[in-house]
Amino acid sequence: MIAHARTIWDTRIQCVGGVIAARDGDDTDIYFSANFGQVSLDPPRIVINPNRLYPIEQMIRSSGRFTLSILSESQREEACRLYRVPRREVHKDEIAGWRVAEEEPGFPFVPDSIRTLFCVVESVLDTGDHTMIVGRVERVRVNPARAGEMPVLYGNLLGRNEPGEAALRWLRALVMRSGAIDLLRRWKGNRGAAVRPDIARETYLGGGLTEPQIADVLKHGGFDRGRVLTPPAWPPAGARRSIGICVVGTHWGLTHCQSLRKADPHARLFLCGRDGRRTARLAQSLKADGYFTGLDAALNDTRVEGVCLAMPHHLHREAAEAAFAAGKHVLVEKPIATRVEDASRMIEAARQAGKILMVAENSHFRPSLGMVARRVRAGDIGEPLHLLAHMGGPRRVQGWAAEPGKMGGGAFMDLGVHYVRAMRLLFGEPDAVTAFRPMQIDIHVGGEDGLQVVFESARGWQCHMLATWSAHMGSLPDLIVTGDRGAFHLWPQAGYYDFYPAPSGVRAELIGYVRPYSLQAKLMTPRRWRQRVRCSVPDDGYIEEMREFISAISQDRAPLSTGEDGKRDLEIVLRAYDSMQSGAREPIPR
Repeated sequence: MIAHARTIWDTRIQCVGGVIAARDGDDTDIYFSANFGQVSLDPPRIVINPNRLYPIEQMIRSSGRFTLSILSESQREEACRLYRVPRREVHKDEIAGWRVAEEEPGFPFVPDSIRTLFCVVESVLDTGDHTMIVGRVERVRVNPARAGEMPVLYGNLLGRNEPGEAALRWLRALVMRSGAIDLLRRWKGNRGAAVRPDIARETYLGGGLTEPQIADVLKHGGFDRGRVLTPPAWPPAGARRSIGICVVGTHWGLTHCQSLRKADPHARLFLCGRDGRRTARLAQSLKADGYFTGLDAALNDTRVEGVCLAMPHHLHREAAEAAFAAGKHVLVEKPIATRVEDASRMIEAARQAGKILMVAENSHFRPSLGMVARRVRAGDIGEPLHLLAHMGGPRRVQGWAAEPGKMGGGAFMDLGVHYVRAMRLLFGEPDAVTAFRPMQIDIHVGGEDGLQVVFESARGWQCHMLATWSAHMGSLPDLIVTGDRGAFHLWPQAGYYDFYPAPSGVRAELIGYVRPYSLQAKLMTPRRWRQRVRCSVPDDGYIEEMREFISAISQDRAPLSTGEDGKRDLEIVLRAYDSMQSGAREPIPR
């Protein structure tokens, strides 16, 4: 087998799978390893060689200790999950599905493993992109619950879920052992003598790094702490009792009325508007429990426990403060306000009243977005690189929405705030923004009718957003999430999302030998690798958003989309407007 090897991985020296764990200060990290070995028996020593790109390598250097937990064959799924987790993920143990314990200070380990070796570092050898670390084994912990179980083997992990992977692995091994690949390469070359494999060079090209390359990768930091929001658990909890909710606004408010009916049929629905006859007619068609003309009347009614404000943006603060003064909970449409100062005053008013302030941001509760956010964190697309968001289309904006002072801006305030929340859920917090305004088409609109925005992160990713009230974009995913191992396409209200994994495994390797190249290209086309994942519920988030508001009131707890979350969204959107005005890249303070 070694005679026909072309990279170090072809030698199959990696075998038993284990988890290296280390703690440094308040940080704990784990790392999947399958190439450790014994150095001596007396005293007992082992050697590990963690990848220098992973935070754990510096943590072991700094703390001078680590553990090695040997995994069972029955833990293969968890091992696969850990293997895929992005190297900078802070909570790898949660994604893998393990509990990391610490019986002795500074020695975190996986207690459910077969056995664990607790080691103190004796020497560190700088050996390129992987560091050789020799540790003296201080003690061994054996798990009696896994007595007699076989350890998981590295070769059984990769690609195990792909159709026909076992047969393809067997075919690959046969081709490698037979020397057919070398014969083919000789025939396609000058038909001269066989070229001796350069294992060092081929291994470097397949995954090695030089010192400048390592420094270039590490400049984006070790742990990625930029993601502060997480998608809610699914489905949101229901209410414990019947809640009275008044929807304020008879235009977009009707969407909230319909969502309330679907979210909780037992909730009492009230409607509030300025036009008494219109409000009465709509309340009757909705079979509402009552209606009010004017906000004061709704706030003075004891049957109303919470209000949903679907009003012009510039009125949000005044209405919310009045509701809190009346002892009501508030669900306010996005954006939370038109100014950060107003958002802060709303948050303070809610705090003083002891009431809930929730921002109606349906992106936070969109099922497909939550599913994809969890898969991004689990490493299904590798390192997150680009997020592309397309929103809007031709729309004739009139009334208060056409006035920047009342809207808070133009197309980007109207649409972009949704995708700012999506960006924060999927990738994390941005550090800078640059905005580009195209030619204005609708000159009757005071705000911009189109804006392209590029957000940047010090952690290495970018987000491109295009918001428009004028341009035709055809049929496009509204979100494209890309990484170095795949991509997700999310379609608005389609009830599904598409996953395009990067071709990998033995199947992709064998297709790489297919000739002519035109046939290889057809076999490698992304559509052949696409996986369509359907959602079991409507994919817009409006119903889940309303259910969360009712549930938070019923359970007397903070909502999952808070006033602070909405304020942060607004801050980011306003920084994009600063860039639009200045024509320069603007930093986004934390």
